[in-house]
This record gives sequence, structure tokens and C-alpha cells, in this order.
Amino acid sequence: MKKVVILGGGFGGAAAAVALSQIRDEHSVTVIDRHETSYLAADNPFIVVGKRDRYEIARHLSDLVRYGARFVEAEIDHIDVRERVVSTSVGGFDFDYLVIALGATYDWDAVPGAKEAHGFYDLARAERLRDRLAEFRGGTVVIGVSGLPIKCPPAPFEMSMMIDWWLRERGLRAGTELHVAVPGSTPLAVAGPRAGRQVAAALEHRDIRLHAGVTVTRVGPRSMLFSDGSEIITDVAVTIPVHRPPAVVASSGLLADSPWVQVDRGTLETSVPGVFAVGDVNIVPIGEKVLPKAGAFAARQGRTAAGVIASRIDGTEPPQPYDGVGRCFMAFSGTEGAQVGGEFFAPGGPDISLEPPSVGGMSDKELFDLDWRTFQV
Repeated sequence: MKKVVILGGGFGGAAAAVALSQIRDEHSVTVIDRHETSYLAADNPFIVVGKRDRYEIARHLSDLVRYGARFVEAEIDHIDVRERVVSTSVGGFDFDYLVIALGATYDWDAVPGAKEAHGFYDLARAERLRDRLAEFRGGTVVIGVSGLPIKCPPAPFEMSMMIDWWLRERGLRAGTELHVAVPGSTPLAVAGPRAGRQVAAALEHRDIRLHAGVTVTRVGPRSMLFSDGSEIITDVAVTIPVHRPPAVVASSGLLADSPWVQVDRGTLETSVPGVFAVGDVNIVPIGEKVLPKAGAFAARQGRTAAGVIASRIDGTEPPQPYDGVGRCFMAFSGTEGAQVGGEFFAPGGPDISLEPPSVGGMSDKELFDLDWRTFQV
């Protein structure tokens, strides 16, 4: 009997578990996560503007039993890739194959004042920002990115446009300045210049002031300071925190000299045979750039890693290499959305497009959310 252990029940981990339902019953698949309930972080902007609540963006990892996987709710204390065992708060789990899908953690202490500022990258902060906006009557709102990479690169722009829509619905937009500050020279730089121009035009159309090429260096009680020395006085400061690998991954020896776990681009296997890293925790080079961190990529990578593992266990043909295809949803208001993405491994360089926003695009987003809740993505 072979033992497969999956660390993390987000996009990549859950997708790997579902895909591994194809292996024979005598083998085991165990998913370990610190929380049994998983929330769709991509919907946090909808939480902020009151279009969703936490119960509408939840799924239960214990439901993976339907796909033959065992779920264990536990803190992961140590990953020993040499002895091939994972130590947790409820005991050790030895493995033949390991899929690390623990995502990225947020370093709120990396930027002074960021911890006290508002945010939306985790659910609790999104709910707190929602409550702050409920009492907002006008002033200045600033959304600033503390550094790259970040999960879901469209999110800062999506959040700014969702807040713009929310303010207009309540007749508060004329009395509000909206700013968004990002490190890239153009918005959505990872998607290429064409998509960047489209997003810049959408921001300009809504009178959202774009500050490109800067990172947040300090957040004060009523101000946000940036790497170019500029400062914006603000009533509501919203930060996207510095992202880092989880401490348990950093201590595993898998990072070497890299900021994230390096993997084979086609199989998602690390330098340790039989150990895979999928999703936000890894780094996948594309020429001089890297693959963005987003759930769509994590899920596809999870399925690829699962296919490789299943082929080795069952002695069958390996799957097609991971192809770098992925699309993310981006809301432009509470009623219109669009998809951005394409083929990031295209021979001539990433072939990326951004659809025009539409009501149909938002309907597609709602269908995607349903598929996520039922483990179909």
C-alpha cells in the first residue's frame, strides 16, 4: 500500500485529492489542514461590499471523503522529507508521496503599521473593512501593495472598483478619493501590456487614481507612505501584505536559496523525489518572469501532480506536463465581471487576454464559485 499525504486543503490540495480518487482502494490519501472549513479568498472583495457572507463562500474539507480521501484537522509542525514523515499536533504521518499545497502566509510585520491597517486578503480583515465602510461617509480610501509576489494579482484593482461601485450605489462617490498603489510599472503587469492598458483605462474611467511603481513602506493612523517617498493622507488605509512561504516549509530544507519552493515545471516535483509543491508555495519560472500566484493555477497544478503520482503508483502512462494555462475572474463592479488569463507557457511568450466586463462575466463567476464549493475546481 502506498501512502499519499497532501498538506493544505485549498485549491491545489483539494484538486489533488479529488484527482487521486482514481488510484486503487488499497492505497491511502490523507489531507491535512489546520481548519476543516475552507473559505474562497477570491470572494473577499464581495464580502467587503456586502455581496457575500462567510457562509456563502465556505466548503468543508471533511466532504473529501466522498472522493476516497481522509481529512485530518491538525497543525503541521514539521516536514521531514528525508525520513518522509510529517509531524502534526495529532501525531506523525509517514508518506510515500507528498503534495505540499500550503499556499503563502502574510507577513503583517514586514511593513510598520500594516497590522493595524485594514485589509481584505484574509476573511477577518475583509469583514472588518466591510464594517468600516458601513460607517464611511466620504473622504479618502487608499489600497496599497507592500511587495510582490501577491496572490491573485487582479485583486487590488478589483477591490478598488468594487469599492467605487459600492460608493456610487450609496451616493458617496463624489465625496471620496480612491487610490490604488502597486509595484508594477503598469496595472496587472504579470498579464502583459495589453491587459495592463485595459485595467488602467477602467480605473481612469472610474476616477480611481493609480500610483504605479511603488510599494507601501509605512502605514500611519491616517497616512500611507511609499517607496518613492510620497505620502497620501487617508481615512481608510487598506494594505496587501508581504507574502512569504509558511514557516514549516521554510524549515523543511526545500527552499534552498529560493524565496519559494522550486519545482519541475512539467510535473511540479521538487528536488526530492516523490515530493511535490503546488500553488502559491512554489515558483514556476517563465523566462525572466514567474507564473502568477492564483487559485486557477494551483488547482491545475494539483491535478497534474496527482496524475504523476497515480501513474507511478499504478504503473501507467504519466499525464501531459503542466501547461501553464489559467484564467482568473475579475469583478469591475457588483454586477459585472470578466476573465483574465490564457497560456502562460505559449512559445512566443505568455498569450494573455482580458475580456470586456459584462453581466454574463459575473454569472460565469457565480458558476465558478458553485463548482469550487462542490470540489469541481
